[in-house]
Amino acid sequence: MNRELHDPHALRRPVQEAWARGALLLLTLLAFGRALWGLDAKALWWDESLSLQRAELPWGDLILGRLYLYDGLYASLTYDQHPFFSFLLQGLLVRLAGNSEFVLRLPSAMAATLLVPVVWSLARAFTRCGVFAVGAPLWAALLAAVHPFFLWYGQEARPYALWAVLALISTYALWQAVSGRGDGNGGRGWWLGWWLGYALSAAMFYTTHFYAVFLLPVQAWLLAARLWQRSRRLALLVLGGPLLLGAAVGGWVYWSVVIRQGGGGNFPEVPWTLLGPDLLNAFSLGLSVDLADVWWLDVIFGVVALVGAIGCVAQRPRGTVAGWLPIGLVLGPVAVLLVAMTVYPAYMNARHMSVIGGGFVLLLGAGLARMAQFQVRRRSVGVLLAGGVAALLVGGMAVSMRNYFTMEEYAKDDFRAVGAYLRQRLAPGDALLIKSPFAWRAFTYYLDLPPLRDGQPADAPLAVYGVPFLGRSWAEREALLPSVVHGHRRIWLVVSNTHPYMDLEGRTEMWLDEHLFKVKESTYFSHSSLRSAVYLDEVPVYEGLPPQLATPVEVVLGDLIRVVGIEVGRPAQDDLALPVTIYWQTERRPDAAYKYILTLEEVMADGSARELARTEREPYDGATSTLYWDPGKTIVEYTELPPTAWPRPVDAADAARYRVRLQVYHAELWDKLPVSRAVGVAAQGDALWVPYWTESAAGR
Repeated sequence: MNRELHDPHALRRPVQEAWARGALLLLTLLAFGRALWGLDAKALWWDESLSLQRAELPWGDLILGRLYLYDGLYASLTYDQHPFFSFLLQGLLVRLAGNSEFVLRLPSAMAATLLVPVVWSLARAFTRCGVFAVGAPLWAALLAAVHPFFLWYGQEARPYALWAVLALISTYALWQAVSGRGDGNGGRGWWLGWWLGYALSAAMFYTTHFYAVFLLPVQAWLLAARLWQRSRRLALLVLGGPLLLGAAVGGWVYWSVVIRQGGGGNFPEVPWTLLGPDLLNAFSLGLSVDLADVWWLDVIFGVVALVGAIGCVAQRPRGTVAGWLPIGLVLGPVAVLLVAMTVYPAYMNARHMSVIGGGFVLLLGAGLARMAQFQVRRRSVGVLLAGGVAALLVGGMAVSMRNYFTMEEYAKDDFRAVGAYLRQRLAPGDALLIKSPFAWRAFTYYLDLPPLRDGQPADAPLAVYGVPFLGRSWAEREALLPSVVHGHRRIWLVVSNTHPYMDLEGRTEMWLDEHLFKVKESTYFSHSSLRSAVYLDEVPVYEGLPPQLATPVEVVLGDLIRVVGIEVGRPAQDDLALPVTIYWQTERRPDAAYKYILTLEEVMADGSARELARTEREPYDGATSTLYWDPGKTIVEYTELPPTAWPRPVDAADAARYRVRLQVYHAELWDKLPVSRAVGVAAQGDALWVPYWTESAAGR
């Protein structure tokens, strides 16, 4: 007779299994949607630009980690601090779909999504062998789907989310290969399949991050424990071999990165008393909270994980490999890290230990499942207890996710904003200084500048340099600076302090401040390390007419502002602004701030004008406000019209269709100043015009 007819639980199992799989599907879709939501909303930051730079390399250089740094004069070869697998994925996608932020971050988003079914599968295996209580798979999958840490690194074009999920996959495959049972299935084909799965996943895991070796003792112990009953000598050999291999890899990385390249200097000394709370907070609430404000909730996360860990080792029979494995996934790499830090600092941020993130989620799921079994006087109150605690944990995670999307202090440096600002202003004759050369690709990505690999072309309309110059002493750097800044209309400095180690004291800025005239400095939001400044070769104020003015004019606006010269440069290329130089004077000191409107117009056949480009601002964006102008002095403003598809007149008749218009107005009242006198230019009403194409082109 069919046993299911006598088993009251047998008929429920298919329904329960279907419900669990449906819930898993929903949680996976939740993780997928969360990972893709605004995936390209934030700009690539400096670390991600290294991924971009490496993904764009030829395959050989990509695998070997050869990175070329440029300073506009020379190139310098360095080696990346990460192995190659994640960059192989990005390199393939870049070649197939382009190098957008979305494409670069897609592998991380997919890894954060895959974490949910992987955590569920591992938790289900632990449940079936009695290590986890019933319900642990769905609790763990829920927490994986909403975990803030895997939102942060699931939307970053770096290997950390992929590394975390590969740690679980490779460990699970190895456990199944050595267990001899395989979730109730058997056979040689099954056994070989799991070993093949382990070989592939381990190859990907250990070539994604060098710190993957921190998990090697756990995986070696997993194999050695299986061999212990057969041959203790072989088990010890299996355990010791990978440990020696891991030590060798660690020593090679230490030599190649720290000693040979001088890397690792940004790793501070971190005692375990700081390491523990930092890791607990990172893998509980992520990086989008202040540890000082949420420590009490971190403690609750820790208690739940501790309950799960105690449940693992309390299962019967006690002390089995499966019972210790979830704990080893978390504590094993941390223990190796602590040993490594006795030799040399090896920890800077929780991303360097993302390998333990999946294991911690498993312990949280196990803890909630154990709580759900809690009874008081034979009354089951555990479901309410677990539900309440889970609501508290998920609520904290939700707050952290909100902070990630909405709060400025958790935003990445906005290279996109810097690029948008400078793309509207960089003009032929300008020089752009990028600090530091390590951030070269981040800036050029958003500035749409071609990478310079063979030094600065002599005829480049825009000079671009990375400062401080690579591989030189400070005396050599300061000796080179005059040759790259003098003779340009304007000198733009853009600074990223995410890699400040070439110039911690700001000596580059001090030299520029001492030898040039700083017009304006801009920051891009309050918590950003990005800023820009524009300098001039000399103070742009002269007594009388400056010597470089080739064709003086005389225009009086509102019996107050005078224009004694206006020069329009040649359009070098459509992605650079059009240089315009205005020579200002004043009849008397103004008692208000005034702005100007500079417009490139095309005169149509019917006499109407079509606007092609427009600039509207105070002189030098208010840095030389009209409030401080004195009669008898000339203020020379190097300004521009933002880039567009510049007209290329074929002859004088064609050139006559285009003109540059200038108007001046009261900054508060918006009243435009009428032209009361005009000599040397066309004028009417409140505007004056000069030809778009002039031989006296601006651009010193």
